[in-house]
Amino acid sequence: MTSRRELKNYAKQAMSGKYGILILAFVAVQALALISSMISSALFPGEETIDIVLSYAFTFILTLLINVTAAGMNYMYLNIARGKAALLNDLFYFYRHHPDRVIVAGFFMAVLNLLTMLPYTIYSNTNLPGEDASVEVLITWLYTGVFLMIVGMIVYQILVIPLEMTYYILADKPELKSTEAMKESLEMMHGNFGRYLMLKISFIPLMFLSVFTFYIALLWIFPYMAMTEVMFYRDLTGELKVQKEEEERAARDYVNPMFDSHSQSEQPQEEQTHPQQFWRMPEEPVSYENEDEQNITDNTEMQNVQADMDDKKEQNDSSSKEEEEDNEPKPWDEYFDSLK
Repeated sequence: MTSRRELKNYAKQAMSGKYGILILAFVAVQALALISSMISSALFPGEETIDIVLSYAFTFILTLLINVTAAGMNYMYLNIARGKAALLNDLFYFYRHHPDRVIVAGFFMAVLNLLTMLPYTIYSNTNLPGEDASVEVLITWLYTGVFLMIVGMIVYQILVIPLEMTYYILADKPELKSTEAMKESLEMMHGNFGRYLMLKISFIPLMFLSVFTFYIALLWIFPYMAMTEVMFYRDLTGELKVQKEEEERAARDYVNPMFDSHSQSEQPQEEQTHPQQFWRMPEEPVSYENEDEQNITDNTEMQNVQADMDDKKEQNDSSSKEEEEDNEPKPWDEYFDSLK
């Protein structure tokens, strides 16, 4: 189980040098959502009930289509996390690989979002203050609307957490149906709900700090959040554990040869040539079929040992004889001595 700090560190490493394409992909998805909202408002500008219903229905359909692009962004993040090449063309991956799977999963999540935001939607559209309303009434209406919106968003985020891994599963397993992927996401998130919730909460301080940058920092914060969630998914599948083991093995392979070469250089040349192997097992005694064979073998070994001793003795005698010859006076030595 990987800690939040490690997940964020892995996310930063994966994003290093790739912030440009990540920010561009995020801006593209958000721009599509903004354009769909503008189109909906332009087509249904009225304030009557029928116009509001049609506007929400049209926006709902466009949201499902844009959601396919957002799922493609998750696919791009997965590729970057795994060290693969990533292109903006990855945003349209699910359009080329059974987009109906993402549409069905997105439909379920959109309905869930609609239900959780229903109190805010009803209140903001049916309790509009009149033109002659006082400032206190406007402030009360505004605060109440904001409160209902925040509560709806929190409830939606809590309810949708068990399904957060659905798009990643669909990207990794194209053969699965949307319902099967959502079921697998529920099983995967079982027992990890609290971890994931605390991971999302840990980014709230960064969002508050983005106010001082006029929310420009959100262009870095949201991709950072998404990449950390990808690392959480890889941790659940065990893929991140395998990566950590490979990194540790590579570090050991890099460090051990350095220490081995250093220790070998400090050893004497004789020990490097003939290292002592203290772990070597003693040789097993040779078994013989009968005593005669053992006696013959022993006699042969004794003869070999005696022959070696004789050879060494002859060598010593010859060397001592040479030394005596060298020490004997030569004729010319006697001649020079007489001259003296």
